[in-house]
Amino acid sequence: MNAKKIFSLLLALFGEALIVFCFLHFGKNVQTEILILNIIVSTIIYCLVFVDFIFPWVNLKDKSQKQIGSIGLRWFFTFFYLILAIGVMVIFNTVKPIHFTNQIIIHGILFFLVLLGLFLAFSSSDKVREVYIEEKQNRDRIDEMKKATKELQLKIDAMNNIQSDIITRINELQEDLKYLSPSNSSAAFELENQFVNEMRSLTDCFFDNPLNYEKILSNIKNCERTYKERKQVFSN
Repeated sequence: MNAKKIFSLLLALFGEALIVFCFLHFGKNVQTEILILNIIVSTIIYCLVFVDFIFPWVNLKDKSQKQIGSIGLRWFFTFFYLILAIGVMVIFNTVKPIHFTNQIIIHGILFFLVLLGLFLAFSSSDKVREVYIEEKQNRDRIDEMKKATKELQLKIDAMNNIQSDIITRINELQEDLKYLSPSNSSAAFELENQFVNEMRSLTDCFFDNPLNYEKILSNIKNCERTYKERKQVFSN
């Protein structure tokens, strides 16, 4: 735990101590059980507000930024609970006092609602992360296609006397891949894997001595055909 978190934790404990002291000092005429209930509710409110200073909801190191997708939902329920809980303490302790048991029931309902809100916020965060992981996997497969094509380009660049039309067609394939959109369909997944395998087979052709240009051209056609088929596939 770094110095910042230690200081934040000490600050939180000091704030909690102030809350308890204030209730004990100004609530001397309040029934003991109601006083304890008010301290507990105030502590819950305090923790919900202060927790972000110790454990920030948004993690900047998380590339998915899953918390951002649910932060509005979380704070809505937090402030909803904060306003109603404070209102219940003020109204039912001063303006219109009610029995201790009734206060417990009301605060229990409110606490259940805030827990429900936090559950929904966490569920929303998980959904955001799932979408991010799926999109990343879709982009990674296209990156793998580009990588396989780039490896072939580097292989050809290191060789001499390669026919210019072959170089042109490989370069065109690499350029076309820049405009290929990710897709989450199983058909796209199969075609992307097929393209990578065909591109690697094409690369292996350039290790033959002498080069078999008929085989090379056939493999280039396979790659071009697979790319065109993949280009026609979109997300579900």
